[in-house]
Amino acid sequence: MAPILAVRQGDITSYEGDAVVNAANNHLQLGAGVAGAIRRAGGPAIQQECDRRGSIRVGQAAITGAGGMAARYVIHAAVMGDEPVSERSIRESTEASLELAARHLVRRIAFPVLGSGVGGFDFERAATIMRDTVRASSHADTLEEIVFYGFLPEQAAALETLMR
Repeated sequence: MAPILAVRQGDITSYEGDAVVNAANNHLQLGAGVAGAIRRAGGPAIQQECDRRGSIRVGQAAITGAGGMAARYVIHAAVMGDEPVSERSIRESTEASLELAARHLVRRIAFPVLGSGVGGFDFERAATIMRDTVRASSHADTLEEIVFYGFLPEQAAALETLMR
């Protein structure tokens, strides 16, 4: 069964589902943007797990606990790092995140629009790539809910239009 696709406006770290996706670099260093918000909300345990895991390839994803956040997991979607954000890295890291979610029995997950903040990729284009990847993914069928977060009201409004 296809998951419910929803849109929310606000801080993704407040999501109370099973997993929050981090717009990560492939070195899994929690710096600015969504990653910085996750580091602040979840505490140092998340970065410590990332450090033990080490680097991954751009386009891959890694999973850690969520520290002090309400979610159980953080899935780190490596959309940039050793190479800049691209359509390929958005598509591959979205799919890799869905695959990890399925493997860890995640039912409810929240995504930021990968690569559109610190990475500088066009917000609507990135959201469209992610939407299309989710709709085509067999891994998405294991989920009950996929929430796309827009931090700003205008981002959430754009996501509402794109998700129709």
